[in-house]
Amino acid sequence: MRYLSLLFLLFPGTCVRAQVADTLLEYIAPLATVRAYGIPLTSTLAAPVSSLTEAELDRYDNSSLLSALNRLPGVRFEERATASYRIAIRGASLRSPFGVRNTQVYWNGIPYGDPGGDVPLNFLDAVNIDRAEVIRGPAGGFYGPGTAGTLLLRTSALDEHRPEATITAGSYGFFRAEVKAGRANATGGANQLRLGYQRTDGYREHSAMERFTVQASSTLRAPRPGQRTDLHALYSKLDYELPGALTPEQFADDPRQARPGSVDKNASIHYHNLLLGLTDARQLGRWSSELALYTTGFYFDHPFNVDYKREANLGGGFRLALRRDLHQDLALTFGTEYRLQYRMGQNFSNPAGAPGELNFADEIFSRQGLRFGQLVYTPGAWDFHLGLSNTGLSYAVDRTFAASGPTGQTDFRARRPLALRLAAGRTIGQHYVYASRADGFSPPTLDEFRTNEGSLNLALDPELGTNYELGYRYATGRFSAEASAFYFALREAITSFTDDRGTQLFRNAGRTRQQGLELALSYHLLRQAQEGIDLRGAANYTFYDFTYREFQRGTTDFSGQRIPGAAPHTVNLEVITALKNGWFLDLFYNFTDAIPLDDANEVRASAYHFLRASLGYRTGRLTFFAAGANLLGEKMSFGDDLNPQFGRRYFQPAPGRNWQLGVRLAGR
Repeated sequence: MRYLSLLFLLFPGTCVRAQVADTLLEYIAPLATVRAYGIPLTSTLAAPVSSLTEAELDRYDNSSLLSALNRLPGVRFEERATASYRIAIRGASLRSPFGVRNTQVYWNGIPYGDPGGDVPLNFLDAVNIDRAEVIRGPAGGFYGPGTAGTLLLRTSALDEHRPEATITAGSYGFFRAEVKAGRANATGGANQLRLGYQRTDGYREHSAMERFTVQASSTLRAPRPGQRTDLHALYSKLDYELPGALTPEQFADDPRQARPGSVDKNASIHYHNLLLGLTDARQLGRWSSELALYTTGFYFDHPFNVDYKREANLGGGFRLALRRDLHQDLALTFGTEYRLQYRMGQNFSNPAGAPGELNFADEIFSRQGLRFGQLVYTPGAWDFHLGLSNTGLSYAVDRTFAASGPTGQTDFRARRPLALRLAAGRTIGQHYVYASRADGFSPPTLDEFRTNEGSLNLALDPELGTNYELGYRYATGRFSAEASAFYFALREAITSFTDDRGTQLFRNAGRTRQQGLELALSYHLLRQAQEGIDLRGAANYTFYDFTYREFQRGTTDFSGQRIPGAAPHTVNLEVITALKNGWFLDLFYNFTDAIPLDDANEVRASAYHFLRASLGYRTGRLTFFAAGANLLGEKMSFGDDLNPQFGRRYFQPAPGRNWQLGVRLAGR
């Protein structure tokens, strides 16, 4: 199959001739490893990038990525209800009442998420992720449209991971089991199977959750190091209940209660999802290539307090990146990405937790295309980066039935002709400094354009912004430090609010100003080989000043007000201890400042202090551990609803003190 010829038919404006592509075809196939901007993560990358290893992801618990990602500066991972995740990278959760939006996500190099930016991160279990890399702020189009950031997730190479099994039980009916197993195959790689099962009764009334994931991966071709073809299959079955947001009075009276009506209407979400992806990397001389092909489908069943939603989805796409070393210190990367999705959606009334009368039915075609290029010049201690991209998104909604209102097709298109990224860095001994400028473009997601009550928001404009940044890194054998200061000017910011039924709606909010400072330190105080004890510490701090520059709704002017959902101050502290005799203790502390929850800044989520600990013992192949979270017993809401227009339902209470006990068996 002539992959490149097909790609150039889809994207005829590319600057590489089809005959050159055919010549290279023999050496091109899909992607094996993920690196920020296609560059190995080093201290000389002129971008705000953080990474988490498998050991760091496993440090506290594997119930979700929440524990690990919240250790990073500029990242806030929220769990509004059990398995209902929300991520804010360097910003507010303005347009994410649920799910992950405005953030590009890739899993093993495969584009992960719908065209437009809705990302079902809850389909992934911790067993499917061994490494995470976070790019904070817009990526200049290198990873598709987005103004918040990019999340790169991967599992270990198939021939790197030992067999492993873990069982954990804890508070509120929590139970988790995971298995990782693999064996070498005749290709020079391996076959691998990963199983993850997790359930809980939940802290609140009507907040139970159950998830089962199966990942099967196989190396199809690995002729030599750095060149391989892998096949990934991921199936997820997810069911979780939605207790709903509470008013301030309900939150103060009993944070464990559900929103009135959630139980009677069986407010909940039920998913079946299948993802198939082929990834490969190849190299010939100065040319290298990374290509990912994927197809996906899911079934979605969602009774809510005011309606009942059912959807069936089919999608697919690819990402291709070609790299050419033009000279010893000059490299060119260019490529394209395309995502296509077909969705059939029906919306019913919800008289008693089952579909009632049909309100409306749609067939939706979504398309997203991206072309990108990057030139990196590294003369001596300097490195210079120039990136250009353009991207476009379109929706075609065919309303085949409507109980009220018109039927027929409605088209929506959003396009960014050109996005620019400029960056320069210099190494000075063990110090590295950089400056960058990057454009961001984020069109409305399908759930923002087509909302639950049936409206199609043709007046909703894409977000456009430019980020300016100064950064610094320093590293020795024991000590590392980094700092970044940024100024992000955003136009047509998309914000969320709810109507009197509780339906999430969206509107543009004019201009915003988002500026901040991020600091991170780590120090390896004692090393086990010399002192018999391993002792490390880490700390980070973020300061955010996010305000509306121009935002008027009706006769009310919100200019100068703080943007809802963003904490002005956040502090993370961590101490990691391991003794030579096998005992270990990890402590993590977080302070989150009070967060405004509405445009007028009249309601705030209280500041809180959060303490997490893990104590364990390793002996041979066994590890026994006990973990506790919210050990200070703080009463807090972790993932609030923003701008409820009626009802004042803001708060999604988080669990009080909770515990886990577990055992892990590692293979030989």
